[in-house]
Amino acid sequence: MMNRRHFSASMGALALSPSVFAQSAYPQRPITLVVPFSAGSVVDVQARLIAQALSDNLGQPIVIENRVGVSGSIGAEFVARAAPDGYTILLGTQGTQGTNTVLSKNIRYDPIKDFVAIHGLTGNANVMVCNPNTKFKTVADVIEFGKQQPGKLNFGSGGNGTSAHLCLELLQTQTGARFNHIPYKATTAALVDLIAGNVDVLFDYVQTSRAHIRDGKINALAVTSTSRLAALPNVPTMTEAGIPSVVAMNWGGIFVPVNTPAPIVKRLSDGVGQALNSPEVTAALDAVSSVKIGMPHEQFTPFVASEAAKWAEVIRKSGASL
Repeated sequence: MMNRRHFSASMGALALSPSVFAQSAYPQRPITLVVPFSAGSVVDVQARLIAQALSDNLGQPIVIENRVGVSGSIGAEFVARAAPDGYTILLGTQGTQGTNTVLSKNIRYDPIKDFVAIHGLTGNANVMVCNPNTKFKTVADVIEFGKQQPGKLNFGSGGNGTSAHLCLELLQTQTGARFNHIPYKATTAALVDLIAGNVDVLFDYVQTSRAHIRDGKINALAVTSTSRLAALPNVPTMTEAGIPSVVAMNWGGIFVPVNTPAPIVKRLSDGVGQALNSPEVTAALDAVSSVKIGMPHEQFTPFVASEAAKWAEVIRKSGASL
């Protein structure tokens, strides 16, 4: 009987060992990093920065796959349905992991229940910019106009549900000013019309606006970060401009499907943290005014939940939708 029991126990251990080995030896092949936005976008550029450093840390290639559509939800759903083995990961954002499911009833995944939050990556501030020919010199000028003549000021954005749009909605709910929102299919199109004078004001990423600000084609009024940015040192924060409740960073991070084994979650979280803190990545992010979010799995998980709740409240109050 003892020999039979020992034999059975040994066979059970052998049956489990491939799975245990696979987790401990992870990764053993290339990893696909799904970027749910187009090549060349701010998110895509940052994904490629991180991917190279992460590949060096994990010892396997990181293959970027752009799966675009529905404000990033196509790519997010693809990863949510992928095998939970650590070989298909997502660069999720405030939109894919927080706001899209509130903005639209057609999103077919749960941003909290269907994913494990691995590690925070970056936060990107918006800057409020206006056409130089307008009479607006400060944020206070814009707010005053929006209160005195509600709906008369044309406020552009890169599209419904984007970070710029939600910053606008946050501004309206916190100040009582009302603007005429004009969503474009892309930020570049909104900037062209801002420069041409077809829209008056918009929120935009610092990365895409700062060249136009430098050339005097548009004026910067304030940034939505908690402190001033090195790229725009003379531009005040929204808090300095008198609107402390309008602080927003469009963040991004790495996510994997739910039920991914804990050893793989830890391996990825550690690897991403090391990649994010490498001198090359730090310098590159500083150059484009991106703020590092140094949050490993244990810290990033509650952060994502709190951000989702914050923006859900803004969306419900504003009635915004995709």
